[in-house]
Amino acid sequence: MYRGTYAQPGGSSRRRRRRTNLFLALVFLLELAVIGGFAAWLLLPEEPSRPESSQPGPEQPSVSAPVEPEPVPEDPAVTQARTQLLEEARQLMRGYSYEEALQLLDGAPDLANDETDALRQELADLQAQLVPYADGQFYHIFFHSLIVDTDKALDGDYDAPGYDLYMTTVSEFEAMLPKLQEAGFVLVDIHDLVEFQDGVAVRKEILLPPGKKPLVLSVDDVNYYQYMADDGFASRLDLDENGQVKAVVDGVLTDNGDVVPILGRYVAEHPEFSWRGAKGILALTGYEGAFGYRITDLEDYDEATGQAMLQKTQAVAQALRETGWQIACHSYTHNQYWNNRTITMEQIQYDIGRWKRDIAPYVGETDIFISPFGVSFARDDARMAFLREQGFSIYCHVDSTMPTKWDGSWFIQGRINLDGLTMKRYPERISQYFFDPSEILDPARPQ
Repeated sequence: MYRGTYAQPGGSSRRRRRRTNLFLALVFLLELAVIGGFAAWLLLPEEPSRPESSQPGPEQPSVSAPVEPEPVPEDPAVTQARTQLLEEARQLMRGYSYEEALQLLDGAPDLANDETDALRQELADLQAQLVPYADGQFYHIFFHSLIVDTDKALDGDYDAPGYDLYMTTVSEFEAMLPKLQEAGFVLVDIHDLVEFQDGVAVRKEILLPPGKKPLVLSVDDVNYYQYMADDGFASRLDLDENGQVKAVVDGVLTDNGDVVPILGRYVAEHPEFSWRGAKGILALTGYEGAFGYRITDLEDYDEATGQAMLQKTQAVAQALRETGWQIACHSYTHNQYWNNRTITMEQIQYDIGRWKRDIAPYVGETDIFISPFGVSFARDDARMAFLREQGFSIYCHVDSTMPTKWDGSWFIQGRINLDGLTMKRYPERISQYFFDPSEILDPARPQ
């Protein structure tokens, strides 16, 4: 029998058993591989998790936080306007004009912001701190024209002794102002001290910051008399290109030639020295005009010059009143009959009549009378009654204790002269109220 064609008996069964065994072996090996792989996976170290935000998956893209829009820059013109508004309001605040400062801020609602709100609150706080001045002592100091050039004024000639006694030098006046401020004084308008009820003078309540003392200042003979020419004084008051009152010294406008411009400059730098812009009182006679303009001698000038002097007098007076100055009558003649109190009714009627006719129309009406030579009269004196009839209700004389009285229909206040006479001979009159005059006395004065 051919072996390649026919199998031997029993060969087919053995082949089937071999295939079965081979299949089982493969299944066993596959199971081992699966078990081994699973065991290896279990033994692998765990990978640390990553924050979702730092490694976002493709199925969860990151979401950015909303971006705040850039603030729109403020118009520079608005910023500048607000800066100017705040400066003006703060300047008013320093001079105690709280209501005016608030009105200024309220008038510009388009400029309001945190800064203006803070300033408004500060103003309200300062207003709440004001207290009535309750002390019985009031203060009134006075001067004459200041000596600008001591070499000329104190040169030993006929007028030099009088200048030394009755005048104050520029350097002395400039040194007094900070000392007065440091002592707690604040300039006030004399009208802040009195009000009239049915024609009777009563004390007016004045509210000041705690510790402040009201001070009235006045200047006599603001006429720049001809006898003082070339003696080291200013020659007149005039206006600069900005309408500010200055003194003319040797033909030149200057801001340090007399009380008015010096005090104006000081108050501008130190508004807290002046209650609501008050400066003082300028007392004018009339026999040589006003402010250095000879308006009562117009016959000595041509018409154009005369008219120019009248207009200048009016302009200076208006500028003074607008900047805190009051104007007083100091009589027309300043005659000796005032000094010795022999002035008759006829003479006083002439005197006051001339002032009202020739001076008042150009400097303005006034209710303040500053007596020549500092004289005083009894309240029931007929001459006092005449002055009251002429519209004067405030009477200022000279008394170093500065008594202040609300006396019937009159407000009467004494004044102390801060000049060479008092500083050199009676320094205690000054030191008990104000400062030690030896600290400011001009060394150019005769010893």
